Amino acid sequence: MALLRAQRGDSLLELLVAVLVIGVGALGLAKLQMTSAQNNRAALQHGMATALAEDMLERLRANPRAGYAGIDFGTAPPAFVDCRRRLCTNTELEAFDVVAWKCALGRWRDQASCVTARDLGLLAAEQLQPGLPNGDGAVTMGTGGLVTVTVRWQRTDRVTLSTRR
Repeated sequence: MALLRAQRGDSLLELLVAVLVIGVGALGLAKLQMTSAQNNRAALQHGMATALAEDMLERLRANPRAGYAGIDFGTAPPAFVDCRRRLCTNTELEAFDVVAWKCALGRWRDQASCVTARDLGLLAAEQLQPGLPNGDGAVTMGTGGLVTVTVRWQRTDRVTLSTRR
C-alpha cells in the first residue's frame, strides 16, 4: 500500500511532455518538407524559364533575316504556320517560332494557334507541357544588334537573357 501511495502520476506527466516535444518536432519537419518542396518548384520553374529564353535566342540565331518585332507581354501568338511540313519564308518561320515559343510559355496554351499546332502534332515534346504558371515572354531588339529575351511568370518572377545578334 505504501508503494502505491508514493506514485502520484509523475510518469503520466513525463509522457505528456514527451508527446508535446515529439509533436512540435513533427510539425517542424512537416514545415521543413513543405518549404523544401516550394523551393524545388521555384527552382524547376526558373530552370524552365531559362531554357525557354535560350530556346528563343537560338530561334533568333537560326533565322537572322527575320525581324522578330512585336513580341511583347500580353501579345498572343500569331496564326499558326506549318513550317515542319513545308518550306517557309523567313517571315513565316518567324511566325512559326513565335507560336512554338509562346505556346510553350504557358499563358497562351489554349489559344487557337497553339491548339492547332498541338492537334497537328507539330510541336516538340517540351512545348506540349503545361508551361509556366501564367508564363509569357517578350523579345526586345536594341541598338547594335543587342537582343533581350525576357520570360515572366506568376507575378514577379522573371528571367532575362541578352546577346548580340
